[in-house]
Amino acid sequence: MATLLLGRLSQKIMYFKLKPDHISFTALTVIALFSLNLILLPDQQVLMYDSKRLFVCGLICFVAILALVSSAFRQRIIERYVQCTTFVRYLIAIFFICALIADIFGLYPSKAIVLYFYFCGFFVLTLAFSLGKPAAVSFRLIQLITLLCFISVLIGYSVATFIGEGATIRTILSYVNPRFLNQIQVWMIIPSLYVVLVSKKRASYLFPILNFAMMFALDARGLAIATFGGLLLWMFVDRKQSLKIAKITCISIFTGLAVSFVLLSPLPSYLLHGEGSRSLLDMRDTTQDRIGLWLYAVDMSRFWGLGGDGYVCTSIREIRPHNSVLKILLNWGVIPAVCYVTLVFVLLKQVLQEKNYRYRIIGLTLLSGLALSLVSSVLDSPFSLLLASMFAGWFCGRRKISIVGKEHKLAHWLLIVVCLLSVASISYKAYDRIENSFYIDNIEPALRPQFWLGNNCPGKHIDTTTKSY
Repeated sequence: MATLLLGRLSQKIMYFKLKPDHISFTALTVIALFSLNLILLPDQQVLMYDSKRLFVCGLICFVAILALVSSAFRQRIIERYVQCTTFVRYLIAIFFICALIADIFGLYPSKAIVLYFYFCGFFVLTLAFSLGKPAAVSFRLIQLITLLCFISVLIGYSVATFIGEGATIRTILSYVNPRFLNQIQVWMIIPSLYVVLVSKKRASYLFPILNFAMMFALDARGLAIATFGGLLLWMFVDRKQSLKIAKITCISIFTGLAVSFVLLSPLPSYLLHGEGSRSLLDMRDTTQDRIGLWLYAVDMSRFWGLGGDGYVCTSIREIRPHNSVLKILLNWGVIPAVCYVTLVFVLLKQVLQEKNYRYRIIGLTLLSGLALSLVSSVLDSPFSLLLASMFAGWFCGRRKISIVGKEHKLAHWLLIVVCLLSVASISYKAYDRIENSFYIDNIEPALRPQFWLGNNCPGKHIDTTTKSY
C-alpha cells in the first residue's frame, strides 16, 4: 500500500514539475540555438542536418518515456484525443491503421515499421503539445528564432562577400540548404505580424522585417506564395482589421526589401565584386520539372502504398516528391491521403469559426505551413516538422479538456505499447546512425536529405546529375 502511494505521489510530482508548456519552451529554445550554430559549420553538412534530427528523436523519446511512467500524463493525452469529434478520431485511427498495413506489406517492411513508430511518437508529441498553450514567451522565442536566423544569413553572406568570391543563397550558416531555413520561416511570419498588430511598440516591426529580408535574399518563391495566401485568408477572416493587417504587411515587406538590398543582396556584392549576388538561378534547373516529378510520383504510387521508404529507396529521380499529399500517397496509399486532405479541410473550417484571436493566428500559421508543404518538404525536415507538430498541438488544445474521471484502460495499454515501440524504434535508428559514424566515411556522391542527410538507403543507385532538397 505504501509503495503504491509513493508511486502515485512520484508520478504527480514529476508531472506537475514538468508542465506541458516546458516541452514547447524547450523545443523553441533549442531551435533558436541551432539557428545560429557556430560549432557545426557548413563544411560539416551531415552533422549539421543529423544533429537536428537527433534532437527531435530525443524529444519524442522523452515525451514517450514520460507517458510510460506517469499515468496522470498518459490520462491527459488520452482525454485530449477522446475530446476530438468522432469524425476526427475516426480519420486519425483509419490513417494510422492503413499506414501500418502499408508498412507491413510494403517494399521495405523492416525499415518502414521503424519509421511508422517514429511518426506514432510524433503524434503522441503533438498531443503533449496540445496540453500546453501558446503563451507570450512562445512568441518571444519565435522572435528570437527569427533574429538568430537573420544573423546566420547575414554572417554567411558577409563572409562570402568580403572574403570569398561573392554571396549566393547557399552561403548561410546553421542550415544545410536555404529551403530548410525557409521552412522554419513559414511558422514565424504570421505570428511576428500578429505581435505587431497587438503591440504598441514600433520595435516589434523588426521581426517581420527581418523575415521578409531573408525571403527576398534567399529568393524563397514557395514561402512567399504560402505566406501571402495565409495573409489573404487572415484578412478575409478578420475583415475589421484587414486594412491594418495590410498596412503592417506592406511596411514590413518594403522595409525588408530595403534591408535585404543594403545588407544582404545585391548591393554588398556589387560594391565589392562589380556584380550582383548569384541567386536562385544557381539551382533553378533542379526544380524546373516539378510537375513532371509529381506525375512521376503518381505513376509510382499504389492504392495501398509502397510502405515507408518505398519511394525513397526505389526512385531514380528526386527522393522527395515535394508535396505532402503525394508523400502520404506514395508511402501509405490512397486512404491515408484522403484522411489527411479531409483533416486539412476540417482545420480550415475550424480556423474560420475560431473566435479566440491568438488561436486563430495559430491556425492560420498552420494552414500556411501546410500550403508550403504542397511544393516543399516542410513535413520531412526535422525542425519544420517539429514546428508543425507544435502548432497543430496548440490549435488542438484551444479547448479545455472536459472529460474527467474515465480511466480508458484499453487506451492506456495501447498508448503504453505505442510509446514502448516508439522509443525502441527511434533508439535503434539513432544508434545505427551514430554507430556508423553518420556514414561520413562512406558518404554518397550527392547528399540527399531524408530522415538523415545521405545514406538513407545504403546500396541504392544515386543519380548524381541532380541535387534536390
